[in-house]
Amino acid sequence: MSFRVFLFFIVLGTIISWVTWGMIVFNSNPEQAGFLVFSLFYLSLFLALSGLIFLVGYWFKKKFFKKQLPFYRVKSSVRHGVFFAILILSWAILKSHNLSRWWNLALLILILAILEFFFISTGKNNTYVDSDPTTQTTV
Repeated sequence: MSFRVFLFFIVLGTIISWVTWGMIVFNSNPEQAGFLVFSLFYLSLFLALSGLIFLVGYWFKKKFFKKQLPFYRVKSSVRHGVFFAILILSWAILKSHNLSRWWNLALLILILAILEFFFISTGKNNTYVDSDPTTQTTV
């Protein structure tokens, strides 16, 4: 699959997720909604936020890290999109149950930061393209 097809499906999925989330928000009553409606609400919001954060993150990385290989831009943008969506959704779920405290969010941020450092440390060192192709080394 080419990158353009991949990006097309990400944009399409993000748009569908936002439309689904909007339909749930405007067409359901939270006082009468069951577990399924809340699950679909949070799932569509997670997918919409992940896609949006991925697209914005990839655009910024493409703009500012021009020497970074596209595969690593996509890889880190997907990871950051998922992590930030988890952070936002966790805060929303905690807020809806009146459990949103600063120490809960600090613990969640710490866990996500440890996961990010783990993924960074297991990554390869060849994430940037050297300007001279004869000096490139692969690990």
